[in-house]
Amino acid sequence: MTRVEEGALAGYRERFAQIMVEYGMPRMASRVFAALLMSDSGKLSAAELAERLEVGAPAISGAVKYLVQVRLVERGREPGSRHDFCRIHEHTWSRFVSQSDPMLARVQAGAEEGLALLGLDSPAGRRLEETRRFFAFVRDEIDQSMAKWWRLQAAERETE
Repeated sequence: MTRVEEGALAGYRERFAQIMVEYGMPRMASRVFAALLMSDSGKLSAAELAERLEVGAPAISGAVKYLVQVRLVERGREPGSRHDFCRIHEHTWSRFVSQSDPMLARVQAGAEEGLALLGLDSPAGRRLEETRRFFAFVRDEIDQSMAKWWRLQAAERETE
């Protein structure tokens, strides 16, 4: 790759990372995620990430810890190697969205608990009921959308 291509790729990587930052992901985690997303293998060592992003190992370590925690990437080690790597999950976004249900269910259940205390006779109770209904709706829509997505993916694999 030429210096111009490397520069263009690095610029794009930073712009993509900024999109993730704007949606709440920490900056370094966004940069690491973007670097993994744009690598052909989807897998890089901490040293490779540090080199590409021109940062130190502690910054990479913290970012990877965050990304593992939110289940966007996983850590691993090649058999016989002493070097860890970070890998983006296959089907990252569908996996991420599918795994959001437990948190959505917790918000829905929390709203139900508050509603039981406050009832529908108060403005706060009505807000909690709307919250409960909204999260029930979103969970159902995600289930339906994910089922549709997996059917589309299966159909694409059959035509390849």
